[in-house]
Amino acid sequence: MRIKTLFIAPYRGLKELATVLASQQTDLDILVEEADLSAAIPIVKANENKGIQFIISRGGTAKVISQFTNIPVIEIKLSGYDILRTLTLIKDYQMKVHMIGFPNICNDVLSVSNLLNIDISYTIVDHKEEVENAVKEAWDGGAQLILGDTITVNTAESFGLQGMLITTGKEAVLEVFDQVMQMNRVMKQQENDYSLYKDFLNCMQDGIVIFQESGEIAYANQHFIQKLFKKNKEIDQLSIFSFPEEFLQLISELLPKASTHHTISRTIVLKGENLDVTAGSLEHGKKDFYYLKIHEKNVDVKKSIEVYKGRMPRTSFAQIVTSSHIMKNVLSEARLASEMKAPFIIWGDKGVGKRFLASSIHSESESRDGQFMELMILNNSKKVINEIASFLPFLKKTTVYVTGFEKLSIEYQCEVMEVLNKKEQIRVIYSFHFDPSERLDKEIIKRMNEQSLYMPALKERIEDIDELIRLFVSNFNAQFGKQVVGIKEEALSYLREFEWPENVKQLKNVVKELVSNSEGDYIEKEAIDSLSFGESVEKKGYPIDLSKTLAEIEKEVILTVLKEENMNQTKAAKRLGINRTTLWRKIN
Repeated sequence: MRIKTLFIAPYRGLKELATVLASQQTDLDILVEEADLSAAIPIVKANENKGIQFIISRGGTAKVISQFTNIPVIEIKLSGYDILRTLTLIKDYQMKVHMIGFPNICNDVLSVSNLLNIDISYTIVDHKEEVENAVKEAWDGGAQLILGDTITVNTAESFGLQGMLITTGKEAVLEVFDQVMQMNRVMKQQENDYSLYKDFLNCMQDGIVIFQESGEIAYANQHFIQKLFKKNKEIDQLSIFSFPEEFLQLISELLPKASTHHTISRTIVLKGENLDVTAGSLEHGKKDFYYLKIHEKNVDVKKSIEVYKGRMPRTSFAQIVTSSHIMKNVLSEARLASEMKAPFIIWGDKGVGKRFLASSIHSESESRDGQFMELMILNNSKKVINEIASFLPFLKKTTVYVTGFEKLSIEYQCEVMEVLNKKEQIRVIYSFHFDPSERLDKEIIKRMNEQSLYMPALKERIEDIDELIRLFVSNFNAQFGKQVVGIKEEALSYLREFEWPENVKQLKNVVKELVSNSEGDYIEKEAIDSLSFGESVEKKGYPIDLSKTLAEIEKEVILTVLKEENMNQTKAAKRLGINRTTLWRKIN
């Protein structure tokens, strides 16, 4: 379905440009109108109930519209091209130029003009009523050309001054169209999140109600309503004043303590039943809300699973840094996996990036607009199956990333797989830090479709370390406000020599600490020496079994070097200082 959008152009030229570009959009259904500042309000009101999802305008008009509607208003920002075009026009003017406009336009122009060493006098206004006085003051000051938006130009011309409109170009309009589509994706995700949370609260055994001091109920799940009224009722039929007296007494005790965010626990006897109730307050959107929670009595409160959604930011294959042959093969297989819907296995040591790869597979799959959900199995219990079954009905276009599967007995493994496989619109990826074919039952592996992907350890892709370090330095520069431009070769060589038993995760943490502690442009070898790596990082070395013959030891060394050089005999021979013929003879 196309996104219904109202585009309000403050001047005729922008309307004509927007109309042409709007006709080329396949995902947007755009209605283009022309109005400046408060003249846009009637147009907005006339279209509010016609399914408009977003409103686009620019400058002061966008600001005014946002004050009169709940529909998201997206402002057209001046692009660098817009500003450069305007400054190019005025840079050789002999007349005195003065700019008048709202902050969002003036500040952008001034930033670029300062960089180009173009001096422009200016007046920033916050309300359209200030424009006339600003133009008069500019006129009195000898200004001949007034630069600004529509109302500024019109006012300048009424004073007999030359006005120049800062126009919006094609680039800025196309960019705002992209922003609409991006915001629509975000809002759809939020709607899905809200629906999921609501469904989740409804399936909880605890009774929950959220309300305001006025008595209006924002949310109540059916367990709460049934506990109080012994039958289902719609929320709009209720207010807190319809609650039994026992609950009203608790609420009256809670309200005076709202600002301190205290919680109160009471046992309330309602129709002969003892109810354990917790009352508390919370702040949301600068408003105070209150809640009551009726606890379902349950002796076994130990959780059997953990579910995380949204913990992993959106990832893609393009973000996986590699120049190694082995990782390029992994990415090729991962791209093929993203096109399939069958269950899938990713395995490898801890810290190699299995979750990142799984998230990237999700982002490249048909379910990319859905959720990436992590399911962590905590123990071997029948509760695992029940808890998984309780949230599955609410999932759509979801990739479920499962860890801890090996903790279950074979019986429970079969049941979990059956529950997950029955659910349509989800794709399951199982993760293991060991080779599952060596530890899981063969029938279980077969039911997982026998599709697996091995994520290599960092020591197997040592040629990627330099690029990974550069990427992490860039990321942590932004996080810590540093300007580190690189790592000195001596320090880099030192890092290449580590074994990295905790893999990419450990390397990332080390670089994070180095950047955080850095005071200069480069990270020196001394900075690495000062870190407390502990015993988790070891110098690379190959233990030699001295009980073997010299020929056996020699062959083992040659095979190790061959493996490091991806079985390239020419490179291996060069490293070992022998020719290819000698190398071939010694290993055969």
